[in-house]
Amino acid sequence: MTKFYKKMKKFLLSVVLTATFTFSALAQYTDGVFILNEGGAGSDNSSLSFLANSTLQNNVYGSVNNGDKLGDTAQSMGFKGDKVYVVLNISNEVVVANSTTLVKTARITEGLVNPRYIAFYGEKAYVTCWGNAQSDTDDYIAVIDLSTNAVTGNIPVAVGIEKIITIGDKLYVAHKGGYGDNNLVSVVNPATNAVVTIEVGDVPNAMVEKGGFLYVMCGGRPSWSGAGESSGKLVKINLADNTIAEALTFFGVQHPSGLGVNGNDLYYTIGADIYKTDIAAATLPVAPLFSIEPQGVYGIYGFDVIDGKLYIGDAGGFVAPGVAHVYTAAGAHVQTYTVGISPNGFYKSVQTVTGTVDVNKLTVSVYPNPVSEVLYVNTDKQAEVRIFDIAGRIVANENYTASGINVSALPAGTYFAEITVENAKSIKQIVIQ
Repeated sequence: MTKFYKKMKKFLLSVVLTATFTFSALAQYTDGVFILNEGGAGSDNSSLSFLANSTLQNNVYGSVNNGDKLGDTAQSMGFKGDKVYVVLNISNEVVVANSTTLVKTARITEGLVNPRYIAFYGEKAYVTCWGNAQSDTDDYIAVIDLSTNAVTGNIPVAVGIEKIITIGDKLYVAHKGGYGDNNLVSVVNPATNAVVTIEVGDVPNAMVEKGGFLYVMCGGRPSWSGAGESSGKLVKINLADNTIAEALTFFGVQHPSGLGVNGNDLYYTIGADIYKTDIAAATLPVAPLFSIEPQGVYGIYGFDVIDGKLYIGDAGGFVAPGVAHVYTAAGAHVQTYTVGISPNGFYKSVQTVTGTVDVNKLTVSVYPNPVSEVLYVNTDKQAEVRIFDIAGRIVANENYTASGINVSALPAGTYFAEITVENAKSIKQIVIQ
């Protein structure tokens, strides 16, 4: 009997340790930057890297999901609630995962033909889709019900639909042109699906919103365009009435791409050069802020500005691991990292720390434990409580009150309660009977 008890004790301890390790390993992708690696077209080797506190982790999605492949040609990603949505262009899918643990929860595989970018409004996602790449008449925005992860409708739009962002109660969509070129920004009313268009410069490739204006970077038609080469433009749209407030044409024939904002400064790229301009400037700068090593025909492949730092993706040859450069807003080099194949985008992760309080120094307890109905926390302060299962999935997320948290609907088992008070955090293991 004693031997049996000791064996059971060891077994239960191993279960708890495994659960604790699993939770700790999965619930860690916060307070950093995700790097989306497109992979090689047709190779099914897209991946996600994660950078936090100068530490890089590659292939984080595959590591969490037992080697599950993200898909073919990761184009973009977006966050909504406790989920992250990764758009796979050639796979014609959107992968849905927990935003902090990356545990996959769904794959959306129907109703998406050449999906590109994603935005959210209310309880719906909007995915830009080229449709048949050989057709100029079938581009659309797929509307996804987030409660079912099903495509419930389409919004027909002009050719070459690309980046999409939500501003207020409208969706703004850049029509870069697909395999051709276009010069439009569509404004979509998600309440009615009505679409109006704004003519901007040729090949709009990036957009940012600042101070009531939408800034649209237009790359201009390339030299191989059948319609003839044109120079890029930076177009400023007044969001109050969707009219063009200003349009600055680049010197000579230049093809800018990428656009980021930091304070009152805009950042963009031309070839291997990174430029900075005041948002109110009446002219464009002649000299770059700094330059990196020469790039290929596409120029800098990935670019963004996050929390005062510039992130630059170099795809290299599109078959070997690429690199990600980090610079300060003043143009000083911080670090260079080897990431996955063809890094094309940088995305700020969920943030859990907003101040200087040590997140490891919150002292609280939970009771009763084990619990069958209501779980209490011994605090008189405002607290957020998130409960995770042993796979790292969030199963409850509530603002704590004196009446406690009803857990009676959760299956019996081992869970972890993450309690956050102001900027301090504590994680407690709980058992639900």
